[in-house]
Amino acid sequence: MSAINERPGPGDLLTHAFELINARGPEYNTSTLDQHFREVGAVATVVLGKEITARDVAMILACVKLLRSKASPGKLDHYVDAMNYVAFAACFTGLVPMSLQGAQRMQGTPAEVKEAAE
Repeated sequence: MSAINERPGPGDLLTHAFELINARGPEYNTSTLDQHFREVGAVATVVLGKEITARDVAMILACVKLLRSKASPGKLDHYVDAMNYVAFAACFTGLVPMSLQGAQRMQGTPAEVKEAAE
C-alpha cells in the first residue's frame, strides 16, 4: 500500500481507499460481501420492523465512520473507511458492479486499472 503523505490531498485519500479495498478483498472475500451486507440488513429488518437493505447498511456504516471522525478527527482510517462504505452502497444500488471478476479487473494502481479499461 502506498504511504500517505503527512498532509494528503484528496487524490491521495482516494488512492489509499482504492488500495485498501484491494488489500482487504481477499481477507473479507469480496465475492460474498454483498451477501454479508444483505444478512445484516435482514437482521436489522427484524429488529427494527422495517426493511433495511444492503445499501442502507453500507450508508449507516459510513455514518458511523463520520461520527467517529468527530470524536477523533485526526484518525485517517475513519475517512477512508467512510469512502469505501459509500462505494459499497453504490455497488449495492447497481451503479457499479461488485463481482469477483470486477474486483480482479480492478487490481493494481488506479493508473493500471485505467490502462486495463482502455
